[in-house]
Amino acid sequence: MMLLGLAYGWFLGAGLVSAARPENLALSATVRASSVHQDNVAAHAIDGKTADDSRWVSALDTGSAEWLELTFEQPVHLGGIHLYSGYQNRDAIPAFAVQYWEGSEWVSIPSAAVSGNTSTALRVPFDAAVEVTTDKLRLYIEEVSNHAARVKEIKVWAYSATGIPQLENAPPSCDADIPKIYLNQSGFNRGQPKRFTAPLAEKGTLFWITESGQDAVLYEGTLQDRWGDFSDFEPAGNAEYVVHVGSEVSVPFRIGNWWLERVSYQGMIDFMVDSRHYVGNHRGVCIGSFGWRDDHHFGYELNSLVPMLLSNPDAYLRMPKQVTYEAPKDNRWGALLPYDPEAPDLVKLIHWGADVIVTQQLKHMMLKEQLAYFLYAWPVLEQWLPQQNYDVVKAYALSTWTDEDITRTYRYDETQENHNLLEVKEQIGTTKGANPPGHSILPNLLMYAVALRDGDADAERFFDVAYAQTQWVIDAVDWHDPLTTKGQRMSEHVTMLGLAAMAQFYPERAPRGLRAKLNQWARIMIERSNNMWDFRRLSDTQWTPTGELHTHWNEPGNVMGFPACVLAVMPFVDSPTERARLNEIAWAHFDNAFGRNPAGRHFSYDAPREIEGVEHGWYSYHEGGIGQLAEARFVFDGSPKNQHYPYHPEVGDVGWSEGWVTFNTAYNLSLSYLALSESSIEASYDGQVLTVRLQAPINFDYDLIERAQVRVLMRDGSEQIMTVIEESVDSPFLSGKLALKGEPHSVAYGYGYFETRFILPQSAAVID
Repeated sequence: MMLLGLAYGWFLGAGLVSAARPENLALSATVRASSVHQDNVAAHAIDGKTADDSRWVSALDTGSAEWLELTFEQPVHLGGIHLYSGYQNRDAIPAFAVQYWEGSEWVSIPSAAVSGNTSTALRVPFDAAVEVTTDKLRLYIEEVSNHAARVKEIKVWAYSATGIPQLENAPPSCDADIPKIYLNQSGFNRGQPKRFTAPLAEKGTLFWITESGQDAVLYEGTLQDRWGDFSDFEPAGNAEYVVHVGSEVSVPFRIGNWWLERVSYQGMIDFMVDSRHYVGNHRGVCIGSFGWRDDHHFGYELNSLVPMLLSNPDAYLRMPKQVTYEAPKDNRWGALLPYDPEAPDLVKLIHWGADVIVTQQLKHMMLKEQLAYFLYAWPVLEQWLPQQNYDVVKAYALSTWTDEDITRTYRYDETQENHNLLEVKEQIGTTKGANPPGHSILPNLLMYAVALRDGDADAERFFDVAYAQTQWVIDAVDWHDPLTTKGQRMSEHVTMLGLAAMAQFYPERAPRGLRAKLNQWARIMIERSNNMWDFRRLSDTQWTPTGELHTHWNEPGNVMGFPACVLAVMPFVDSPTERARLNEIAWAHFDNAFGRNPAGRHFSYDAPREIEGVEHGWYSYHEGGIGQLAEARFVFDGSPKNQHYPYHPEVGDVGWSEGWVTFNTAYNLSLSYLALSESSIEASYDGQVLTVRLQAPINFDYDLIERAQVRVLMRDGSEQIMTVIEESVDSPFLSGKLALKGEPHSVAYGYGYFETRFILPQSAAVID
C-alpha cells in the first residue's frame, strides 16, 4: 500500500545536473533608440538591471512609433526575448512587434507580434515561422501607455531546442502541488475506460477510490506496471471521487454520462467563434491566415465542423447563439448570401469557412478540398442557407478542382506538386503538418457522393482518383516510418480518416489490401502504446519528436486528433482484442490532454477557469503570435515534449507553447468520431406504433429531461421526424413512440457517413 519512498533523483537516475543558465546576449550588444526622455537613455534597457531607476523611456507624445534597436558583434541564431516594461506594475507596452534585420529590410517575427498587453514582464519566444539569424534586432513599439514607451530591460536569448529561459519571477516548474497520481482531472465517461498512471509506485501496489473528502472505500484494485484501471467502477450520482495510492491522493474527478462531451462541446464552438479571422475576438489582419487566424492552408476547419454537425446534430442545434452576420469588408468575404439569423452557430461557422474560400478565390488544393465537406452536408444545411450558397460553392469547386496553379504563395507550403485534385499526390510533408499522405481521398469521395446526388454525368472521375490515391497509400506509405503519421504533429487524422472512409463507403469497391493496411496500422499503434501512459510513442526509441527545430516537438493537435484516427479505423480491425485495446488507447489520449501525462497538466492554460473539474492548466500561454489566439476561449497551448517522458516533470515548461487552430480542429474531429462510436438505435414496429430508443451524447444537463429528434424513413421514400425524450434526468437513453400510417424502413440519427441507423425488418404484409 505504500508508495516508493524515493526522491525524484533516485527514481529518474542519479546525477541529474542543472544546465547553466544561457547568456543574455543583450549585455554584449550596442543599442540605440528612436527618442529619449530626459536621462532615461537607451543603454539602461540592456544594462542587466530590471529596475524603475534604470530604464529607457521614449520622448513624450511623439505621435509616431517608437523603437529600440540592438546590434550584435556578429550574426546569431536567436530564440526569443524577455521584455520588462512600464513603471512598477503598470504602464506596460500595449502593442509591439519584434523585428530582425535581413540584410536590406526589417522583418517582423510572426510569433512576436503582441497587442492588448498589460503585463510588465513578458517571455516572447520566436517560433519556426522564420529562422531569426541576424546581427540586429528591433523592438518596434506600435502603441505606448501613458504618453511614452518604457523599457526596464530587454534580454535576448540564443536559439535552443529546449526553448528560451523562463522569466526570473516565474513559479518553479517542478510542481509539488500536483499529486503523483496522473489522470483525467475533469472526469470520465460512464461505460468507457478509466485509467491512471502512478509512476512512483510498484506493480502490485494497492489502490482504492473514495468520494472526495470521505474515508469509505468504494473500489479497490492493484497497479499493473505503474498504471491502474478502474473501468468497471460505475457509480450513480454526481459525487467527486479520488484515487489513493499509499499517501498520495489524486485530484478529484467525476464520472458521468458523456462527461467529456459535456465539458467540451460548448468550448469547441466558442473557440471556432473567437478565432475567426477579421470578425473574431481579434479584428486585426494576421499574415498567412484566411478564414481563421493562423490557419494557413491546413487548418482543416470545414473538415471538422461538418463532421460535428453530422455526428451529433441535436447537441449543437440547441446551443445558445453568439454569431451575427457582419457586412463584408475589403472583399474578404461576401460571395455567399447571408444565412438565416436563427441558424445555429455551427452552421454559421460552416457558412463562414466556405464564404472566405470562395470570396478570396483560394486555390490551394487543401483549401479547395474543404468545399467538398460543405457540398456534402447541403441536405442538412439548406434549411438555414440560401440555394445561392450551394450553387456558388459548387461552381467554384468544380471550376478549380483540376487547376494546377495557385495565384498566391502559402506559408509553410511544403509540396512541389500541382494543385489538380484529380491527380494522385505522391509527396509527403514534414512534421509541420502540411501535405499529409492521401489528403485528397476523403474530399474526392465526398465530391463523388455530391455528383451522384446531383446526377452529374462525370461523377466517376472523383471515385477513380480516390481509389488510385488509396492504392498509392497502400503501396507507398510505410507505417513504421514516423514521418508517415506526421511525426506526432497535427495532420495524421487526414490520412487515416480518408482510408477509413474508403473502407466505410465502398467495402466492395475499395482497393485490395486496404483492410490489411488498416489492421497493420492498428497493430503498430498498439505496440507503440505499451507503456505506463498508454501513450502512442513516436517510435521504439523515442517518445515524441525532438530536434533542432520547434516543428519537431510534440504538439497538442496530434495527441487530441489521434482518437479520431483510432475510432475511425476500429470498425475495420479484425481482432476483438485489438479493438478493445485501441479503445483504451483512444481514451488514454483524451486523458493525456486532460492531465494524464508527465507534467500532470491540462493542455490549456485557461483550463482551470474554463473547464469543469480541471485543477492544473498548462504552464504558460503565448502572448501574441500569428493568430493572436491567447484570448480565444478553449484554446490549447501546450503538451509534454520528449524531455518530459517517460517521467520527468522536473524539466517543467520546456519547448513551445502557443494555441493553433489545427490543435482545436483535430480535437473537433475526435469528438465527432467519438459521438458516432457512442451512438446506437433500437426500434420495433408492431403494425401501428413505432417504438424507438436512442443512445447518443445528448444528456449534458444531469438535472434536465432533454430531447432529440430522429428521422423515420418510410418504405415509400418519405421521411418523418420523431421526438425522443430522455428516460430520466440522468439517462444515456432517449425513447419515444409514434403512431404511423405506412411501413417504416429504418430509424436514423445523424447524417451521411456519421449516421447511426437501425433497419427494421420488413413485415409479412409488405413481403406478400
